[in-house]
Amino acid sequence: MQWQADMGVWKKKESEKTALTRRLDELLAQNVKQLEEEREALLDLCEGKKKERDHLRELILGRKNELERFAHTLTELEETAADQNRQLDENTNHDRELNAYLADKDHVRYDKEREVYESKARILAEQSNKAREALMSLRTEYVRRYPGRNVPVSARDNTAYDCLLKRLSCDDLERFKEQASRQARSAVEHFKDDFMYKIRSAIKEAVLRTEELNRIISRLDFGKDKYQFVIGRCQGADGRYYDMFMDEALEVDPSQLDHSFENQMNLFSMEHETHYGELMGELINIFIPPENAAPEQLEEAKRNMEKYADYRTYLSFDMQQLVQNGDEVIKIRLSRMLRKNSGGEGQNPLYVALLASFAQAYRIGQPLRLRRSPAIRLVILDEAFSKMDAEKVASCIELIRGLGFQAIISATNDKIQNYVENVDRTFVFANPNKKSISIQEFERGRLKELVQEMDI
Repeated sequence: MQWQADMGVWKKKESEKTALTRRLDELLAQNVKQLEEEREALLDLCEGKKKERDHLRELILGRKNELERFAHTLTELEETAADQNRQLDENTNHDRELNAYLADKDHVRYDKEREVYESKARILAEQSNKAREALMSLRTEYVRRYPGRNVPVSARDNTAYDCLLKRLSCDDLERFKEQASRQARSAVEHFKDDFMYKIRSAIKEAVLRTEELNRIISRLDFGKDKYQFVIGRCQGADGRYYDMFMDEALEVDPSQLDHSFENQMNLFSMEHETHYGELMGELINIFIPPENAAPEQLEEAKRNMEKYADYRTYLSFDMQQLVQNGDEVIKIRLSRMLRKNSGGEGQNPLYVALLASFAQAYRIGQPLRLRRSPAIRLVILDEAFSKMDAEKVASCIELIRGLGFQAIISATNDKIQNYVENVDRTFVFANPNKKSISIQEFERGRLKELVQEMDI
């Protein structure tokens, strides 16, 4: 019966359970989701606070380190200030001025006083910079106008300019100007004397050397030709100075010279000055750059000085071929014929000039008292006479022998036949495999025997 009663109650309980389950599901669907959202929000807020806490800890640590550095710097500054105070000399005048300035102030604020002072100092610094710029501009213009006065432009003080002003404002300035004018005229005269003498001497020396070379080659036959060096007045515009240097009025007779200083002979006689004074002044002006000259003008003046101080500027140099036509000798200027001649003919005067120069360097043909110590008279020629035929090569070698030279001549294989019958010894260098060089020596007589054996 009890079980039966329980079965009746069970159905009721089952109905209540179903209702409660439905209610629980409703509650779970509504409140738990909201609570979970609130929980997530709280967790995010907590994480943000943790990060903020860590950042604040870092800031606190940085501020502590910065405070320690400031404390260390403050300690060093206090020590430096203490050292400077010990080294600072007391200035009673400054102290008195400071006390007088502070006496007018009811309430002194040093920060305000510092701002006022810095403002005044800034204005004065700007004015000082502008004044210095104006001073630098004036100094630059002064140095440009008077380049001979060696005064600094960027100096902080004006000491150099004060000293210069003291020198220039002296009472003897006019007398100094007159002395400077006389010295300038004397310097120009001495320069003219020295310059004219040096150029004249150099030209005469060049003429003597040319005559010496001509004496050497006059005794030599270059095949059927003879040659002669020619030196004379420059054919260009600079040739107009030649007569001025070589005028006979400049010739000095030592027997007529007076040894007293006052009566020294004036090389520039009145006659020479009358004829060439203007031309000489024109040439002298080339050596004097214009006042306040620009760098380009100074560079051009330097080039002109180098040009006109060289005696070769006033001369022309040439060679001429002497052709015998019966009893008449025809002279042909090589400067006009050189481009028309063939390669071999163009080399003839080249080697005449070269060998004549060697002969002069070795002092061949000069008296024994003028010769140097015995020399080997060595001449080394690389692929010489390359454009000449065998006959002209033989003439060249004969000329070398006649002058007493010891010659070493290199030649290529295709030109060797022009040499072997005229030289004393021939060395043949071969390198067929590009690894080792072989050298074969041939005497002139032995070479003929080899040729005969090859013909047999």
